[in-house]
Amino acid sequence: MISRTVLLASVAACLAMTACGDAPAPPEASRAEAAAPAPDAPEAAAPPSFDIAEIPVSDAPLGDFPYFSVPEGYYTNEQFSSTIEAGRFPMWVGDMFIAVEGRIHQANIRVDDGKSFSTLEVEEKVRDAIAGAGGVELSNMVIPKSHTQDVLTRAFTQEFSNGLCWPSEPVRTYVVHRTDKDIWVHACTYGGIGAAWVIVETATSVAMPEPVDAATLGAQLDDGEARLPIAFPSASTALPDNAQSQVAALASALEARPALRLEILGYAGAMGDAAADALSKDRARAVIDALESLGIAGERLRGADAPEPEASQEEGAAPAPETARVILVRSP
Repeated sequence: MISRTVLLASVAACLAMTACGDAPAPPEASRAEAAAPAPDAPEAAAPPSFDIAEIPVSDAPLGDFPYFSVPEGYYTNEQFSSTIEAGRFPMWVGDMFIAVEGRIHQANIRVDDGKSFSTLEVEEKVRDAIAGAGGVELSNMVIPKSHTQDVLTRAFTQEFSNGLCWPSEPVRTYVVHRTDKDIWVHACTYGGIGAAWVIVETATSVAMPEPVDAATLGAQLDDGEARLPIAFPSASTALPDNAQSQVAALASALEARPALRLEILGYAGAMGDAAADALSKDRARAVIDALESLGIAGERLRGADAPEPEASQEEGAAPAPETARVILVRSP
């Protein structure tokens, strides 16, 4: 089952660069000043959207991860590349970022000795290789500064230092959509001297974590904090079908505690940025909506960003209701 993806309005990427050959990288503090950013595009009349289910499914033969090789005449090595077994990377699709979670490979691409670097050659070879695997180009543009300014952090640029380029140059985003996985590619060149890419493999189906029953959740709520295991598909806020039993168990625990309110916190992987925060809140909202559909009153439920209910100031008023916290987790 192909999962729906989610708009992350305040995420950004592609904001760092790595040195190529003997060309020095600008200091960390001056990365944003490497070149003047492109002007932001006018606001769209309608909200942007992206649905990977609309991308044609490919069954072209593939090798092993990371599936694509550095173009002939160019190279990378262990110093300039790395693989993260489980991570998260925001992919630009033309008008928004998609938070893609999975196995991540990144590499800085350099030209062989005796050969001149060619931006057009690298772009063409990368595009042809991905198209040969049934991939589709989603975007080829300079990302507007309004979308990139929030993640120019030392932590982000260090984590993906081998896979990112200057913010003043175009980023090309591709995806190979398959029945068992999606393969995303963030590709870029910088300064006419080097290139980089980030390749992310994300499974299209997610196994359900071991369930927790209503009695266990109830005991946790009595202690003030419960952990609800739900495996959202990558970048999705849609509650998976196999999570309905977990939400039903939580609803049962709440029905047995009619005076209890809940504060629900989501999750969105390890990246601590605005995108992760937005995705967390949306996933918590999905659980709140599901609980309401099962008959739990909305006034008993709130996300972590919602204000506390105002306590009555009238003399003799009942005390504020007790609140427990529910944290959504990938596994118990």
